[in-house]
Amino acid sequence: MFYKFRDFSNYKYLLDIFINQRIYASSFRNLNDNFEGQFYTDCFLKPQRVRLNPKKNQHISICSFSGHYENHLLWSHYSDGHRGLVIAFELDENKYEIQKVNYSGLKNYHHLPHKFVDIKSVFLNKIKDWEYEDEYRIILKEQCYIDIIINEVIFGSEVSELDKNLISKLIEKIDSKIKIKIYNED
Repeated sequence: MFYKFRDFSNYKYLLDIFINQRIYASSFRNLNDNFEGQFYTDCFLKPQRVRLNPKKNQHISICSFSGHYENHLLWSHYSDGHRGLVIAFELDENKYEIQKVNYSGLKNYHHLPHKFVDIKSVFLNKIKDWEYEDEYRIILKEQCYIDIIINEVIFGSEVSELDKNLISKLIEKIDSKIKIKIYNED
């Protein structure tokens, strides 16, 4: 089971997730870690940190999600301080290459990464500070949607009654087998 944290700031995107049972793979340029796409290399006169800068017509899209939902920082950072929700879902692992992020720091290359497999590895290494995310990624050459099967929706402990009732009614109409619960921080 995987988990996607969401807030209610953009209902259009949230509705799309529920109605179409899919999540978006966004351009890596939209991610919140300022070290995304960076690595170390010693192929210059002296070792240095470098940022990938793909050509404008070259897409690198990343769909990120967590392996757990019971973490206060995740709720605070990605679900509007417990006022949002988490979508628990499954993926077709035969259709998508799901990769776990490594938190041992930025990767070091003795060459510049040009092949897509090397470029992907740049995005699978983050500094230790992000370890609490327990992040998994699907990395693609195009911007697209990732099909999911929603199993459960977990509302944050501070969610408004209006948001909870509206989303609960929507879920009941879309698929009554999707479980609904409220996160208990205890």
